[in-house]
Amino acid sequence: MDQYSLVKVIGGGSFGRALLVQRVNHEEKYVIKEIRLPKTESAMRKSRREAVLLSKIKHPNIVAFVDSFEADGHLYIVMEFCSGGDLLQRIQQQKNELFSENMILKWFAQMCLATKYIHYKRVLHRDLKSKNIFLTDEGIVKVGDFGSACTLNSAKAYAQTYVGTPYYVSPEIWDNKPYNNKSDVWSLGCVLYELCTLQHPFQAQSWKSLILKVCRGAYAPLPSQFPYELHYLIKQMFKINPRDRPSVHTILNSHRISRLLHKHLTPESKELLKERACCWKKEKGEEVARLLGQKSLLTSSTNEGPSCAESNSIDPTSRKRWTVGSCNTVLGVLGNADIISSGSMADTEGSHPISEEIKERRERKQWDKDQAERVLSVLEKVQLCSAFETYTIHRHGSDYLGGPLNSDQGDNVDGPEEIITDNSRLESRSDDDDTDFEEDCQYDWINELEKMVDDH
Repeated sequence: MDQYSLVKVIGGGSFGRALLVQRVNHEEKYVIKEIRLPKTESAMRKSRREAVLLSKIKHPNIVAFVDSFEADGHLYIVMEFCSGGDLLQRIQQQKNELFSENMILKWFAQMCLATKYIHYKRVLHRDLKSKNIFLTDEGIVKVGDFGSACTLNSAKAYAQTYVGTPYYVSPEIWDNKPYNNKSDVWSLGCVLYELCTLQHPFQAQSWKSLILKVCRGAYAPLPSQFPYELHYLIKQMFKINPRDRPSVHTILNSHRISRLLHKHLTPESKELLKERACCWKKEKGEEVARLLGQKSLLTSSTNEGPSCAESNSIDPTSRKRWTVGSCNTVLGVLGNADIISSGSMADTEGSHPISEEIKERRERKQWDKDQAERVLSVLEKVQLCSAFETYTIHRHGSDYLGGPLNSDQGDNVDGPEEIITDNSRLESRSDDDDTDFEEDCQYDWINELEKMVDDH
């Protein structure tokens, strides 16, 4: 600590203290997170994890790591100082005056950029909340406090330890289920809701009621002046099933809100998104183009292939070839092909009969032409007014467990309270969002659509 002089203590918590410091003989200020090191070696490694993680993260919307060192039984993590304070302070300063739509979209877009970056590295923040999102004097958002973060071993891995702040914890954590990146998406939805309403989405008279509301209860809709895209996004981010929530990647790239968010991204951020989305395609495309330029599709298996005598000893499934026809271009071959018949093949190739096992391996997925007819028949029955059924509205009472945004927070820890279930939060997602860490969710969506229409 000799190279830094203490300006003031700016925060504290279970981890220790947050100190505003100034480097000796310099004007620039930093924040130092002071963490008391535990006695056991395993607990020490856990305490040092945040410093190791931060040292590997470099993003314009994440609080920058400067240095870390240990002294007098403490771990000190030196970080960038965000002089604009945190979002919780900004929300509290608004009193009853709502933020503008442009301000909300600008901040939220930057939060998504930071979260997408850490999810790309398979890191879960696990404590995203307005108090952990900071602002610079220039209004740039910086996501901070990675003390609860963890790194998953694979794209399909899940975390299981309970971590988080109750007002931002997802239903799957309250249900004691494994969770992944979609839990961070839920927390981002809570922050977005706070920016739009200056209130928490779920408030209650007791902790038990709060958990029930998070897991299945209704919430008040956003103010009417906000665009439909924001209303729709909040609804999707608060889906009970994490599979039905959009990933941060989807929100930024293909969700209904993405068009509005891109208006508030800097040219550098847009280029960063574009590079990450397409970095492998350019190299692969050049390789494919080079190979196609050297070979003729229909003659590749004859001009450079084995002789007839050699081919008799080769497994007929070892190479797949285009059906020989009169056309010599890929587009022409595809244009003359029958999609439904793509899985049908001759029973023999050359002089070798094809076994049933080989036939099974050769079977391909085919288009289901009945789906289109079923969808059209469903749409013929659907009433137009169904498209506007979005919210179950519940008016709050006066004595609610309101969290840090409510100055009248009560201390009742249990008690009866009516919970109005919002069935729309139980519905599966209606669009084909990707899921980042998760595999695709397979289900008969047309059957679900037919049930919805019949219920009406």
